[in-house]
Amino acid sequence: MIRGHGGEIYHLARELGLAPEDILDFSSNVSPLPPPEGLYRVLSEHLREIEHLPEVDSFALRRALSERFGPPPEAFFPSSGTTEWIFALPEALGARRILILTPTYADYEDAARRAGKVPLFFPAREEEDFRPPLQELEAAASPGDLVFLCNPNNPTGAFLERESLLTLIRKHGETFFVVDESYLPFAAEDRESLLTASPFPENLVVLFSFSKIYRVPGLRLGFAAAGAALRKKLASRELPWAVNRLAQVAGEYLLRQKFHEERVRRFVSEERRHLAERLSGLGLRTFPSRANFLLVKLPPGTSAPLLRDRLLRQHHLLVRSCHNFRGLSEEYLRIALRTPEENERLLHGLARELPAFRDRY
Repeated sequence: MIRGHGGEIYHLARELGLAPEDILDFSSNVSPLPPPEGLYRVLSEHLREIEHLPEVDSFALRRALSERFGPPPEAFFPSSGTTEWIFALPEALGARRILILTPTYADYEDAARRAGKVPLFFPAREEEDFRPPLQELEAAASPGDLVFLCNPNNPTGAFLERESLLTLIRKHGETFFVVDESYLPFAAEDRESLLTASPFPENLVVLFSFSKIYRVPGLRLGFAAAGAALRKKLASRELPWAVNRLAQVAGEYLLRQKFHEERVRRFVSEERRHLAERLSGLGLRTFPSRANFLLVKLPPGTSAPLLRDRLLRQHHLLVRSCHNFRGLSEEYLRIALRTPEENERLLHGLARELPAFRDRY
């Protein structure tokens, strides 16, 4: 799926005859706070380095990852975001079947189908607040299968504790687990990450994107980390110069910004609670989330795609309709947190537009 993700402000701005900065984007799940102070200065100081090839294997970045999380540098495989690993892993690991908890990030299913596999889906239930159905997954998992998990999950925000995941992964040692922790820093410190597990499970691959917590999606930087038994398989799919030089420099700098991560975590926790209360006051249902976004169910008769279009065209506010998430319908929106002032603008737009749908119903 090329189109249909959040954050498509350039494409939409062209359609509407607007500048991209005229659109207030609640559809992209990045931090509501700016990147860490000092990042732009660091990038500026290293700007001339684009005149040379970057490190072919991003070794300095691998070393920085090892120093922060524990596994050796060779366990880490930096890349231009996590997308390339999501699509490479089904074939790289020789997966027999692919198991996916839904609703979740659509690229996992797309990657499975591109590898010629028909995924097995394990739907979470609304009446259980979309809690991941681990018991059903565990009953089905077999040797050679690949399980995609997003933790916290996109778009529900549901969170699985580290120990429960480790128990599942270690119990099924011949099943491959790919756990996407791109949103984990919004929920917890490093000690809750599977990256810090010791020993690191041999059947585990952890994915991480720098885009979210640091608000740098345009840099395109992420990585996969693998247990020793899987590293040769990932190395066979690794590309030379997979990360551009400025992203390499930024990655090393960002990994040292734990204070900034904690600041974002505190801000998100408070603003998420406040926004959920205000949305409830508009007659909208929100679901428990540990991420920087909320899954919202609209009142009966309200179409998320139509509401999204009204908010965009009338108010220049972009939210994410969830109608194209497997297991969700046109009743659901996803809203990424922004600053209190920006969130007020969204609440005002919703208050203006929702009555028209209620009247029609």
